[in-house]
Amino acid sequence: MTSILRETLIYSSYRRTPVSRALQTLDTGVRRYDSKRISQRFPRLSIFLLLTLICLPIRQALADELLMRDGSRLFGKVVKREGGTLEFKTSYAGVIKVKWDEISELNADEPMKLMLKDESTVTARRIKNTETGILLDDNIEADLSTESLARSELEFINPAPWRTGEGYKLEGHVNFAFQKERGNTDKDEIDADIDLTWRFRHDRIQTFGELERDRTNNKKTKDKWKLRNNYDRFFAGKWYGGALLAFEQDQFADLKLRTTIGPKMGYQWFESRELNLSTEAGPMYVDEKFNTDPDDDYVSLGWGINFDKYLFDEFVQFYHRQTGLWNLEDTGNLVWDTWTGLRFPLVLGIVTSTEMKVEYNSGAAKGADDLDTTYTLKLGYAW
Repeated sequence: MTSILRETLIYSSYRRTPVSRALQTLDTGVRRYDSKRISQRFPRLSIFLLLTLICLPIRQALADELLMRDGSRLFGKVVKREGGTLEFKTSYAGVIKVKWDEISELNADEPMKLMLKDESTVTARRIKNTETGILLDDNIEADLSTESLARSELEFINPAPWRTGEGYKLEGHVNFAFQKERGNTDKDEIDADIDLTWRFRHDRIQTFGELERDRTNNKKTKDKWKLRNNYDRFFAGKWYGGALLAFEQDQFADLKLRTTIGPKMGYQWFESRELNLSTEAGPMYVDEKFNTDPDDDYVSLGWGINFDKYLFDEFVQFYHRQTGLWNLEDTGNLVWDTWTGLRFPLVLGIVTSTEMKVEYNSGAAKGADDLDTTYTLKLGYAW
């Protein structure tokens, strides 16, 4: 419309008539209206563009920064550092694991909690990992000779709450194996086991139990169970002391009940999700009651080994548990049990595992075998 008015004005400019004056007035009004519409829209558009430009870097600014020794940078969130590995969560690859020795610097939006070997804690937003030590916050810009921490002092970054005395951690496994066979031979087998661990800052409670019952042609062929209870108190780093109370029954080995109780000392070599290893030993009092043989009681040297490790990026977990009792009054009498297997995590905590169990008793009752070996395929749940 504005262009039409302009053309009309050009034509009528040669003739100053009332019509031309009216057209000029109309053109001025249209221009004012157009400029008003633009001025109303332009501030809104400007504000929108300004906010967009401001918000674009916010996500990156609020993200934690990981600087590698090779110069590469990652943005995301520091999860934790444990066992020489840092877990770093990114928006594009999820949680990735980086070797601590390959990291040069960490910059976090929120303070990170650092737990040292002496179990004390400090906080820092910036951590620089050098060849000679670890610099924190303001010391990063200082000379490298003014180190905040020795490399060996740092144990964890953002440790689990139970490590700092806040609550506890409960983890465990429960497994089942069932076989039902009908035909020339009717056979039923039921195996079940449970392993629970309550972990506090300085205390640990463990319970392990298993049950085996087999029937062939409606006749019982196996009926036995075990229950072991451990209490541990950590008093000097990885050293701990505690007590064991265990019960065992095996009908077809003539064992009515074996009770084991006593103190122990142990060492926790490794303790993390990826790797665990503990060894322990101590004097035990053993009381054995049999169905037909005479009852017996004696002092023994007891020991235990617990080991598990994830392999192939947590595709499978190898585990080995071992317990033993060596009769100190009759050194030829040895009770030795082992569980060795592979555990495969599936989905939602469901696991399947294959296991070989070996039970040896050199002082078995008359008519009972010294060695019993069992192979089992299990389905269970882990948490």
